[in-house]
Amino acid sequence: MDIKIEKIQEKDIDKAFSFCISIFDELDWDKRFSYGLENLKEFFSNSREAFFLVKQEEIIGCGGLKNLSKQEGLLKRFYVAKNFRGKGLAPLILENIKEFAKDKNYKFIVLDVFKNNFRAKRFFEKNEFKPFNPKPNKNWKESEHPDIFEFKRLEIV
Repeated sequence: MDIKIEKIQEKDIDKAFSFCISIFDELDWDKRFSYGLENLKEFFSNSREAFFLVKQEEIIGCGGLKNLSKQEGLLKRFYVAKNFRGKGLAPLILENIKEFAKDKNYKFIVLDVFKNNFRAKRFFEKNEFKPFNPKPNKNWKESEHPDIFEFKRLEIV
């Protein structure tokens, strides 16, 4: 598989939006939580944030890390195209994000996952993310909806 992983650039904004919104459509996710997709470069613009695209000509995967606090990076927009799921792409993206988190001195990576997204929940559990109950945080909309999401945390070592 000839792929490359790179940080989002200006030229990628529209294609990244289309890719991410297609995942929302495919999995019938609640669009209230599709915020930030219009310009992912801007959404992940803090110096402690990054958004990575996986390309094989077209975008086939993505994932980013938002600055939630000095110690916590929030994993967001972690998606793999349907035809590439189960082929080792997600671990590759996660490894990139973990390295970035280490470089930025985060102690934890936290995330939310729709309760009915069993495939993603299995993936994160397999990669040592543990369930936890975050306090509601205005900078993390999903944390205010424990009825819709499960929350997981990985300690960076």
